[in-house]
Amino acid sequence: MNTIFLRTASLFFMMAAVASGEEKKPEKITFDDHVRPVFQEKCASCHNPDKKSGDLDVTSYIGLMAGGGSGSAFEPGDASASYLYNLVTHAEEPAMPPESPKIPDVMIETLRKWIDGGLLENTGSAAKASKKKKFDLGLSAPSTERPAVAPMPGRLSLQPVIYTPSRTATDALATSPWAPLAAVGSQKQVLLYNTQTLELLGVLPFPEGTPRVLKFSRNGALLLAGGGVAGAKGRVIVWDVKSGKRIIEVGEDLDEVLAADISSDQTLIAMGGPGRVIRIYTTETGQLLHEIRKHTDWVTTMEFSPDSVLLATGDRNGGLHVWEGWTGREYLTLKGHTAGISSVSWRSDSNILASSSEDSTIQMWEMENGGQVKNWGAHGGGALGVEFTRDGRLFSCGRDNVPKIWDQNGAQQLAFEAFGDVALRVTFCDESNRSIAGDWNGEIRVWNAADGARVGQLVANVPPLENRLAEANQMLTIKQTEFQAISEKHLADKSAFEKISAEFAVVQKASAEAKQKSDEANATMTTAQTLAAEMVAQHEAAKKMADEATTSSPMLKDAADKALAAATQLPGDTNLATAAQTIKASAEAKAKEMEVAVADAAKKLTAMQEAQKAAADAQKIAADMAAVMTAAQQKEQEMMPLVKPAEEAFAASKATFEQTQAAVQSATQLISRWTSEIEFHGKYSQLQTQRAEMIAQLATHEAQQGELQAAADAAKAAVDQARNAMTAAQNELVQNEAAYKVSLTTIETAKQTQTAATEAKNTANGVVDQTNLIIAKLGEVAAKANESVEMAKEDPVVLAAASAIKTAIDEKAKQLEAAKVDLVAKTQAEADAIANVAASEKASADLLAMQEPLKKKIADTTAAIPPLEKVGVEATQALEAYTPNVTAAQTNLASVDQALAQLQGI
Repeated sequence: MNTIFLRTASLFFMMAAVASGEEKKPEKITFDDHVRPVFQEKCASCHNPDKKSGDLDVTSYIGLMAGGGSGSAFEPGDASASYLYNLVTHAEEPAMPPESPKIPDVMIETLRKWIDGGLLENTGSAAKASKKKKFDLGLSAPSTERPAVAPMPGRLSLQPVIYTPSRTATDALATSPWAPLAAVGSQKQVLLYNTQTLELLGVLPFPEGTPRVLKFSRNGALLLAGGGVAGAKGRVIVWDVKSGKRIIEVGEDLDEVLAADISSDQTLIAMGGPGRVIRIYTTETGQLLHEIRKHTDWVTTMEFSPDSVLLATGDRNGGLHVWEGWTGREYLTLKGHTAGISSVSWRSDSNILASSSEDSTIQMWEMENGGQVKNWGAHGGGALGVEFTRDGRLFSCGRDNVPKIWDQNGAQQLAFEAFGDVALRVTFCDESNRSIAGDWNGEIRVWNAADGARVGQLVANVPPLENRLAEANQMLTIKQTEFQAISEKHLADKSAFEKISAEFAVVQKASAEAKQKSDEANATMTTAQTLAAEMVAQHEAAKKMADEATTSSPMLKDAADKALAAATQLPGDTNLATAAQTIKASAEAKAKEMEVAVADAAKKLTAMQEAQKAAADAQKIAADMAAVMTAAQQKEQEMMPLVKPAEEAFAASKATFEQTQAAVQSATQLISRWTSEIEFHGKYSQLQTQRAEMIAQLATHEAQQGELQAAADAAKAAVDQARNAMTAAQNELVQNEAAYKVSLTTIETAKQTQTAATEAKNTANGVVDQTNLIIAKLGEVAAKANESVEMAKEDPVVLAAASAIKTAIDEKAKQLEAAKVDLVAKTQAEADAIANVAASEKASADLLAMQEPLKKKIADTTAAIPPLEKVGVEATQALEAYTPNVTAAQTNLASVDQALAQLQGI
């Protein structure tokens, strides 16, 4: 693979040399040789070690790579994405140099080539890797609304990274905004708890050191931890809450991180600590955007506003500032605290910021002008933590050891029980209405926020699963031993209770039966006595009637006999006869009644006597049954005191038996659970290890694929460059041949011009010569004329002639001068024409001379293309052959992720 790449690169550079007509590689654009002079000339006066405008030093490579207050200045391999390049080209504001035109295009092109070439420091440097998109967490808008499904962890390992029997101070606490979930910081780990059940849900390793700050994202899907090792290193980690996977790692500080947060739109991460510097990173690439150096002491707290617009930060010296998140520009400085800032928290509408301080106060600030809204003494000795609840209340703690809930007017609503030491951290779970706080001794308490009742606690020093399993096994052994003895006693008590219960049941049954029989006998007796009484009454009534009939019947018969006798004596007396008959009939009827009454009375007497006898018998039976019942009830009463103790003993032993049985079952279940958790941890750890290996393998394969892709791209570029070079040479040859033809015509024209110029010069030379002759002759005439004037000084004719001759001589002298100037010009024109002919002939010769090298270049380039194409094919084939390795690595990673998801139940 490397051989193909090197071959491709060599051919690429060879073709570049061919195209340029020279056998040499293209010149590397480096900082030392090319870029430093540009910055030295145009930028160093404002950006140097002594005057670092924008916190940027351009005089050294290290200073330039460190960037400035706006973050990194360059994006390796991509000038268009480089901040400083866009300022220099005036594509972005503030344009550089300020209030000046752009630097020359040649300098800008040098910068572009340097950035695109990988920001080389010198010729021996390796190009920096381009920062490509790493994460895709950004949301289209700040997420502050309740999600459709509250993010809760799937199954995670419960195995602690480190276990110490003693507790340490509570450094970090946080709760999810939409789920009953709390995060607790511990040494090299973060523990997740269900705030309703207080059950441990998972352990997230933090090998970077101790977490000093924990923050859930505003939608609850992410958990951020910042921390490290004091004086050595600092790091910020972000996990996916549901899967427990690390998805972001930013920061490489030389000291631990004390404050950090992620914006609600999940595009920015801010961090700070003892270095007093606020650093803001983009989650997309992990690139540093801004370094803010305003704080004068350790940065102790920070939080993004819910709308992601602002970032509030506080330091150990009482400095409290608000910044624009994306630009890093200062928005407000909030002055009011007189001691270190311990915590900041935003109200849900992003309009109010609350801050706590070692000066014992909690203060609230509005964000329009930075005015103080409220200020009250919250915790004597110092307020160490404050957090807004969803409904706008505030939960706080401090050196008075007492966590408290306030309304926004500073009125205390609830004070929880005091800790034994300083209360360091607070967090409020809106979903379960639980208040959670931790102190200096590492005790973490959980209260019901409705009434302040403590519901339990969270543990930061969780024992290893093996310890828990051993404890469960030990507990099972103890409970099984206890259960054996308790079971035996329980069986004995049960047997005794069942025996006495059975005996008592027999007695109770006999007593009940005796009572039933006694009741029945009494009922029978009562019935018999009632019947006997009725029979007595009936007999008495019948006897009375019989006595009355026995008395009245003879008397009535006697009356009848006398009436009949009287009627016989007075036969004519009809009335008397009728009355006698009536009396007779009555006497007869009465006699019959008497017979019936006497018989009935006799019958009633018999019935009475029988009823009286039955009543006497029933009375005796009832008396006998009462005696039996009394004896049975007495026996029941005698046994009853024996039953209750046996029952109580059995109930007590049963309760103890059931409790011990439940304890045995509980220990058995714990053994099963911890055994299952250990097995899960083994599988989970194995898959995590495999996943790490798959990620590393995929990275290696992708890097190799990248090299192969680069080789294929280089080969293609070499072929394209060769073809372009060949085409350019062909075009150049065509242009040369055309120019050569034109040059021949130019030579002929130049020669004609030279001939004409020579003729014009000769003519001008003849004019000068002729004028000189005329002037010479006129001179002779003038001499004669002067002699005549000497001889005839006063002769006007002679004087006029002499003057005319002088005028003619002067005129010819002027003509001579003009002729000489014209001769010089014509001579120069001739020389120029001669030189032009020579130049045209040379240019023509040069064009002709260039044709052979161009033809050779075309031939060489044409010959070079097939090998380059072959290399390109080989590089493409190698890339295609290697691509399955990347695909396989991706498939393997996906398979491990799927196995993890199945194992975790997500």
